[in-house]
Amino acid sequence: MTKIEDLTLNQTKKEKDASRSSPQLLFGVNDVPPSTYTAFLAFQQSMISLSGYLMFPFLISDLVCAGADTAKLRVYLIAATFISGGIATILQSTFGLRLAIIHGASFAFLPPLLAWSNLAENKCNLGPNDVVPEEEWKARLLTITGSLLISSFVFILIGAIGAVGFFSRHVGPITIVPLMSLLALSTVPSLERQLGMHWISIVELLLLLLFAIRLEHFQVPIPYYSLKNKRFQTARAPLFGQFPYLLAIGISWFICWLMTIFNLIDDQSPVSTRRNITQGLVAEAPWIKVPYPGEFGAPKISTALCIGFCASALSAMIESVGSYKMSARVSQQGSPPRNNVNRAVIVEGLGSFVAASLNVGTGITTYAESIALCQLTKVAARITVQFAGVVSICLGLFTKFAAVLACIPDPLIGGMLCLGMSMIAGVALSNLRVVNLLLTRNLAIMGFSLLIGLTVPLHFETHPIDSGHSTLDQVLNMLLSIKMLVGGLIAFTLDNVMPGASRTDRGLADEGEDDGPLDGFNLPDFLDRAFQALPFLRRLPFIPSKSHRLLNSNGGKDTNV
Repeated sequence: MTKIEDLTLNQTKKEKDASRSSPQLLFGVNDVPPSTYTAFLAFQQSMISLSGYLMFPFLISDLVCAGADTAKLRVYLIAATFISGGIATILQSTFGLRLAIIHGASFAFLPPLLAWSNLAENKCNLGPNDVVPEEEWKARLLTITGSLLISSFVFILIGAIGAVGFFSRHVGPITIVPLMSLLALSTVPSLERQLGMHWISIVELLLLLLFAIRLEHFQVPIPYYSLKNKRFQTARAPLFGQFPYLLAIGISWFICWLMTIFNLIDDQSPVSTRRNITQGLVAEAPWIKVPYPGEFGAPKISTALCIGFCASALSAMIESVGSYKMSARVSQQGSPPRNNVNRAVIVEGLGSFVAASLNVGTGITTYAESIALCQLTKVAARITVQFAGVVSICLGLFTKFAAVLACIPDPLIGGMLCLGMSMIAGVALSNLRVVNLLLTRNLAIMGFSLLIGLTVPLHFETHPIDSGHSTLDQVLNMLLSIKMLVGGLIAFTLDNVMPGASRTDRGLADEGEDDGPLDGFNLPDFLDRAFQALPFLRRLPFIPSKSHRLLNSNGGKDTNV
């Protein structure tokens, strides 16, 4: 063994030892905290997902070019996003992975959407005050819906045949780093457009950085009256670190309101609270409305967008498998068993299908922020995210709430998107800690993938393919303009073909090297008994075998991903 390999292995062992000696959880996966504590933690989890739930409705409403109907469409999309995210969270924590993870809109589906919207026939040159025929923007939205419905079966198929193990064994940090970095870089044009609307977006971005980084651990004194002691007392909580998005949006929105009432800006300014497109929006919105499939008509399919979404589904799945392992470590469980991971991917597919059916415009993925919150609060109880899912569904049904959020000025969404993409890029780069960066092979593959992932899409955006076959041209031009797809595919191919590095050098874990309790992954008893009563079901890769059930009940060791 070389010195470098020895050093890397020692580092990996130290990380494992550190995770094993992490502080004891206040509440484990199967524990049930007191009801008031559960409600508070569920509210926190819901607020953590707020930024992700908000950004996509704003982006989708712009991409479909709804014109004067943009604000009303946003109300619907926000409500549908909350409902689909809540349903996916409940399904995942109850029948899927069974750990405390929040689910919501996936940014992995954004690059195909941006590439599709940049095609000549889909470009939007109209503003939010222009009148656009309803059938035009509905046709665009239904095309996104139909293509997403097809691609959601990629999750279900891969989970059902048990192919997740293949991806987890062959997709490592050298593939993930370029792929996720290019995902963040692909949003730069949208960021520039939204941040350039008004300087308030920079103010919000600075507030986000201040709250999320500089004041993350600052304990804010909160006075309250104690009925037990019959006097006022003070509690302390890291409010800035737990609610950075909520606080930054609130303060920035308040500044926009002040500028509006003192007539410091024009009523048609993008930050005005008296804009035509949002005036009367809250008053006109119904109190309660249930989004349903087919509300805008029958779905349509774009071959190019469908293939792009299928590639995004693979990227989202790779990202989620990494989140599953991270959640297991935070929850002080062993590596997720293969049947749980397969089932979790199937549930993500079902969640994406629900989101597509409700015309949300994107698939579903795990939110790493919820895992970080579990680590911060030392509470990994499943019941907290199940309750958070119920809260999200209730907020989505309460349409007045969605209407209030739809009134947020566009530049403020730009600030949220900027920090969100920065976090995605940062998390992607953090994967390098387990890669041997002293090997020229690894550096060359990642650098080459990033460079070609930027160059090839730029070339085909300016020099599109023209073979005379319109459908083929559209498919190829769109696929070759997706930076994440081009760079990720190159990185995956080179990392698995080029010799000169061991699995450890590539940042890939050896199979079966992690152990720990597995009781948190158990299905509900009634469901487990039903599966065990039907022997043919136990052969399916997403159903726990009898031996797996016995091992889990004893906290034993099983075949892991």
